[in-house]
Amino acid sequence: STAVEEARSDIREHAQGTVGDLGSLAQEVSGGSELRDMLMRAAKQTASLDICIRETQQSLAASQAAAARLAERVDSASEQWKSLPKTIDIVKVASADL
Repeated sequence: STAVEEARSDIREHAQGTVGDLGSLAQEVSGGSELRDMLMRAAKQTASLDICIRETQQSLAASQAAAARLAERVDSASEQWKSLPKTIDIVKVASADL
């Protein structure tokens, strides 16, 4: 009879321990899902940040290309401006011949 009571007591303790373990496990799992949600949010933010960086790089490249084209036009206009006196002299000589 005492052996049966001890067995029951052991079983009860084991069951309580198991329930406690399951409770702890449930808390860890719920914490795990929170962690998973945080990681998923972080992944989404990282992805949107990557897209933003890529768009910024493309915009910067387009701006640099536009700046290079503008610099070429300025150089061309500068060359034309420098050659203007020579062109005026040629026109003067040509008109003097007329």
